[in-house]
Amino acid sequence: MKQAILPLIGLITLSVHSVAFAQVSNGDFELWSNGSPDSWTTTDSGIQVTETSSQLHSGNLAAAITVNTGTQSETDFRQTVSVTSGESYDFSVWVYHTEGGVAARLYVDGYQGYSIPSKTGAWQQLSYRYTATSTGSIEVGLRFYDQSGFDGSEVVYVDQFEPTVSSAPSEGGDSGSGNSGEGDPDGNDSGGGLSDLSSYYQTAAGLTGYSLKTALYQIIRNHSAQSYSDLWSFYTAYDLDKTYEKDGTILDIYSENPSGADAYHFVPGNHQCGTYRGEGECYNREHAFPRSWFGGAIAPMNTDVHHIFPTDGYVNSKRSSYPYGEVGNAAFTSANGSKLGVAASGLGYSGTVFEPVDAFKGDVARAYFYMATRYQNVISGWETDSSYGDAVLDGSSDQVFEGWFLALLLKWHQEDPVSQEERDRNESAYLFQGNRNPFVDYPAFVTEIWGK
Repeated sequence: MKQAILPLIGLITLSVHSVAFAQVSNGDFELWSNGSPDSWTTTDSGIQVTETSSQLHSGNLAAAITVNTGTQSETDFRQTVSVTSGESYDFSVWVYHTEGGVAARLYVDGYQGYSIPSKTGAWQQLSYRYTATSTGSIEVGLRFYDQSGFDGSEVVYVDQFEPTVSSAPSEGGDSGSGNSGEGDPDGNDSGGGLSDLSSYYQTAAGLTGYSLKTALYQIIRNHSAQSYSDLWSFYTAYDLDKTYEKDGTILDIYSENPSGADAYHFVPGNHQCGTYRGEGECYNREHAFPRSWFGGAIAPMNTDVHHIFPTDGYVNSKRSSYPYGEVGNAAFTSANGSKLGVAASGLGYSGTVFEPVDAFKGDVARAYFYMATRYQNVISGWETDSSYGDAVLDGSSDQVFEGWFLALLLKWHQEDPVSQEERDRNESAYLFQGNRNPFVDYPAFVTEIWGK
């Protein structure tokens, strides 16, 4: 299938040493000999790598990579190390675009997320958590892709490939990565609250209940709101199927068949809605938390990618602004088994609900926990904006949800744990708008706040 972003140049590859800690040699680019970064090898002439002190994310030096060819096979910049089976590694790199004609794509034993080339004049981070399935070498690094406006030569600054042993004192900001990978995988602490947290969440350490929720609100509020049209760019770069068919088409939670072949596919950018007469014609922007529930096209909620997914336009219209729930009697069923109909008996709500397939129920639940936290300062006033919102929201800023809906979210959160695809999307959302979904990074936050 034709990709939406055409490959321009090369692959930067690295790997990792050690059993419990992965190490990239000279990942901070502080050490140079004869004009080349120590521990790195340039195998082709398609890129030029020089040291710079003019644009730094941390330390005293960074790498300035000049992209000067359209021939992909002539641009490799490598370092060879190894990984240990069963170990998890949080890889990340900071890039700085100067013109916007080139996109950088992270490579970790396969292609991962893209940078946003239009974000020029500022550092942005690409990151990915990798768990080794065998002991040996892998390749990680960057590949560059041409964008509209590429003039044949462009500089991209690169700094702080991690994990690395630093050669100089760090002066950069927080990496923003989620779980540190040490201790309990959910960060649980027997004394109450979560203590083993990444630096991004340090102010929430040890807290429980609604005090924890408030601390998380303080961490993730004031994100950089993007435009509504920017969501299309996010979907094209990040919401791609790397889990099921792995074919680079749009990953649509209302049409993806997790256990077999999809009934249809959407090519990124080519099948944006648009008009539609039925399923499979186009994809659009689905507010999992309907925008009528917060008063309409109001920023920043209306463009907050943590709750806005690409979905089949026709199925999205069927969902409308009905609450999520479990269906007893379906009036409509999509190609992948998502259903609209009367709520199942015992749900605690008797109206019409929409039920996604099991593989995406946890994703939806964690999007709602995010909304309850990110908009803690205003969400108590949304209860009366919509009759369907009134059925879900309890008018408070702490519990936020009516009892029946909270019980449903907790159930879905437990039954559909965080997937690697969801972690990847969270990393991409952080890159896109500058904040994270805490309940993807630390699933135990959910029970620490609402489960006790």
